Amino acid sequence: MSKLLAVCLSNLWTQRFTFGRMGLELRPRNRMGRILYSPFIYIIMVVATSFEFCTVCAFIVEHRSDIVICSEALMHGVQMISSILKMTIFVYKSQELVQLIELIEQPFVKETEVEQNLWHLQNRRGQLLAFIYFMMCAGTSVSFLLMPVTMTMWHYYSHGLFEPSSSFRVSLPYDVSQPYIYVLDCFLMMFVLTFFCCSTTAVDTLYGWFVFGLTAHYRRLGVHLERIEDFRGELLKPIFHEHAHLLGLVQRFDVAFRDIAFVEVLLICVLYCSVICQYIMPHVNQNFAFLGFFSMVVTTQLCIYGFGAEQVRHEADQFALKLYQQLPWHSLKAKERRLLLLPMQRAQKETILGAYFFLLGRPLLVWIFRTAGSFTTLLNALRAQYEKA
Repeated sequence: MSKLLAVCLSNLWTQRFTFGRMGLELRPRNRMGRILYSPFIYIIMVVATSFEFCTVCAFIVEHRSDIVICSEALMHGVQMISSILKMTIFVYKSQELVQLIELIEQPFVKETEVEQNLWHLQNRRGQLLAFIYFMMCAGTSVSFLLMPVTMTMWHYYSHGLFEPSSSFRVSLPYDVSQPYIYVLDCFLMMFVLTFFCCSTTAVDTLYGWFVFGLTAHYRRLGVHLERIEDFRGELLKPIFHEHAHLLGLVQRFDVAFRDIAFVEVLLICVLYCSVICQYIMPHVNQNFAFLGFFSMVVTTQLCIYGFGAEQVRHEADQFALKLYQQLPWHSLKAKERRLLLLPMQRAQKETILGAYFFLLGRPLLVWIFRTAGSFTTLLNALRAQYEKA
């Protein structure tokens, strides 16, 4: 058991496992360096998810007067389009992200034991959270498929009638009341749910991996700064050089994930609103096991992007503070103080991770919750209006 846990918590295991189920590899071994090593698997999952998304849209149009049912279908549809968009962006930027992974890992290959311990500590912490998040997503997918199938089988053995049950609110072009059609539809759902679980886990936890990697970089710089005894310009030059390199990594990370974060912020408001509606406007045949897991997944998504950006900002501020406190300004000459002024000013500049129109962080989380609450109030008012009519 301990060996299995050690494997699951190894560097990038969760990300490589989930990407691998979709036909992608974060560490390509082929000569061409192709990240998408199995396009067939990836295309099947995307096509199956796109088909289910169309059936959800058809269901929403058909039952547009029922706000409660439409909000549940909207929850499924928004999550599917989110998975498709995030994976499309990832595949488009995969080469840049793989290069960034190598740059994050490179400084810790030939470092002392202290720096390597910093890396292993942050990496192990990130992989533990990634594995827990993977279990949440897996529980969401399994409960979504298993609960309706179990209810269908129980009803068949109890009453001898085959009445198929499904957690999806869809308008299918075929009749699932036939047992063999229902089985085929369940196989199709397995592709869709696997794509949801793996795409959500892989992309979101990769963002978290970069956050913990950058945290280890900032703390490594802090250790190097503490070791300096003579604060002359020549000895400080490597510190400033590494800090400039780290700022470049943060900038590349921001640019690489900006599109994915933008999609996440735009869709998460509607998604969270749909989840809240399932609690305040319950209805029959509600899959509460799926709803519980899915609520945890959506909340964790918000924390990964919001608090992840806050973590990078905090580490940058802590290094800037340590740089100011460690330098003996009173004993430096005026010329040396002027030379150190520019890097000191740059270190004090706030590190911001953005998503085009949004700045990731705790204020954005508050805005998302307030917006989701406004959407929920609107849907509740529409529901009351339709019930009166």
